[in-house]
Amino acid sequence: MDHRHRPHFVLALEPVEGAVRAARDTVRAALEGWNRRDVHGDLELITSELVTNAIRHANSITLVLYLPDDKTVMVEVWDDNPQGPSAPILDLQAEDGRGLLLVGALSNSWGWRSTAEGKVTWAQAAAP
Repeated sequence: MDHRHRPHFVLALEPVEGAVRAARDTVRAALEGWNRRDVHGDLELITSELVTNAIRHANSITLVLYLPDDKTVMVEVWDDNPQGPSAPILDLQAEDGRGLLLVGALSNSWGWRSTAEGKVTWAQAAAP
């Protein structure tokens, strides 16, 4: 079955601080609507980190959440900045800069791809 015919959700976000909370709340509500619970909050944290990066570097952001199969959840953050995320430099004294490390630790896989309008940063995780 084509993933576009499976449960999915799309949300346009403004690049403002409140977008992170809106994205987390949307992920929680969508998963609950699909009878799946993010018990440990991993998908909410993954979403928070991807949206936070987009807010810092882009002007246009869209969150896409879908279930490509019965065992997987995909979180995609589309934005208008064509530059891909850079590998984090670990600084134990820094207050930020660990977001993509968290995404990598909590997801099965993650990455990014270019689009005509910018890029998509995505993470794939086990469906709760």
